[in-house]
Amino acid sequence: MNDFEDIRPFNDDEVSCELKKLVNDDEFVAFLASWLAPSMARFAPSTIRYLLKLYLRKLISPIKDVDGFQSLIARFATKLIREGTEGINYEGFEKLDPSQNYLFISNHRDIACDSMFLDYGLYTKGFGTARIAIGDNLVQTDFATSLMRLNKGFFIKRSVQGNKKIYAALLQASRYIKESIESGNSVWIAQSEGRSKDAIDTTDPALIKMLGLAKGKGDLNLFIQSLNIVPLSISYEFDPCDVLKAKELTVIESGETYQKPEGEDLISLAKGLSGKKGNVKFSIGTPLDQNFDDASDIAREIDRQILSNLEFYPINYWALSKLDEEPYKQLRNNYSVDLSGKDADQLAERLQKCPDQYREQFLRIYANPILNRERSNI
Repeated sequence: MNDFEDIRPFNDDEVSCELKKLVNDDEFVAFLASWLAPSMARFAPSTIRYLLKLYLRKLISPIKDVDGFQSLIARFATKLIREGTEGINYEGFEKLDPSQNYLFISNHRDIACDSMFLDYGLYTKGFGTARIAIGDNLVQTDFATSLMRLNKGFFIKRSVQGNKKIYAALLQASRYIKESIESGNSVWIAQSEGRSKDAIDTTDPALIKMLGLAKGKGDLNLFIQSLNIVPLSISYEFDPCDVLKAKELTVIESGETYQKPEGEDLISLAKGLSGKKGNVKFSIGTPLDQNFDDASDIAREIDRQILSNLEFYPINYWALSKLDEEPYKQLRNNYSVDLSGKDADQLAERLQKCPDQYREQFLRIYANPILNRERSNI
């Protein structure tokens, strides 16, 4: 067993077998049925599952390797973009060299779409798709594990306990990222652990320190430059999981511990994939090739680029205008939003769908990107 056997994606020779397992996984088929055809899944579960299995067997029959699965995901992403967005604006990809491999570090808003839409942009522009860093806390079912590993996902062990095991897990992840770049594979990783549910995007210096573990006694700047780090800004007009996030943030702000219901991550994944996201922008920053003093200095530069390239939409300014407490009250005087009556009514209707006790956090989620950029003096 090599050093990465328990965290790596599937290899080409494993793809066919794993796909067949997925099709025969009743839990996976039931999940798909409840997502794609909820009414039929309730009233005729056996029928919809049987039909789904027939369809899936036909779908996977020509897929023999990782690239074949990536092509299938690209078809799926095309459908999601067409049905769930007003289009994606890919900006700055001309800065990338197709002969190079990159470590994309981005803000993180959606469990699946962040990495999927990046890969779609790379795929359609002639680049190789990226390996995806995933926290093992998201692995709640066998089928989720298989899907992630089929889609070039590798795991960072966040569930281990004890200082020695935590260090060993971080070192393993760092070495795997280094090995990926050196062996011709780009990598995507979020700027901090988990999604920024409050939409305040900040790079955790601990991430940079983790990446640096693989350098050994080497120079930090030379090592960082060898990783070809590229900050990536991801902007969604609407967040399909905004109410779920607002609920969690409200509970936490009240001083209580938020007990995540079983399967909530899968619910968030499904809502994020299928929900309406409006306009979407993926903006590539400038590769980090300068010298830095330390990990915090590197994190600040990544923040600067990510926040500079974020796109703000009418809902961000509208949400800011609805918040009366500081620091939003003072900040809203610097911005104005000009909405037609129809657009304002649609945003108000979206807010009305959020339970009253969560609406303050709902508005903050959309206003916080503006607040975060202002606080960062960018």
